[in-house]
Amino acid sequence: MKHYIGKIVEVNGGMEYDTKYLFATGGNPDKYSKRVARDWRGCSNSDWDKNDGGYWSDCTLVCDDGSREITEEDFKVLSKYLAVL
Repeated sequence: MKHYIGKIVEVNGGMEYDTKYLFATGGNPDKYSKRVARDWRGCSNSDWDKNDGGYWSDCTLVCDDGSREITEEDFKVLSKYLAVL
């Protein structure tokens, strides 16, 4: 099992917000983080827009901004401050 920090970016008009989250997986972290982006605002696969590179939820575009592997020790410390998914 490896530990990661991921980032979701939401774009709504001229506003852009990002949220970081933690996860652990023994599988492909890219597949996991893409699924998190899809589920972030309850989107489905049909909400995907390949031109914008994200999922549309009403007027908000939700994008996976990737993930980065971190140590288990860092994961434990950061889990006190970030959401663990």
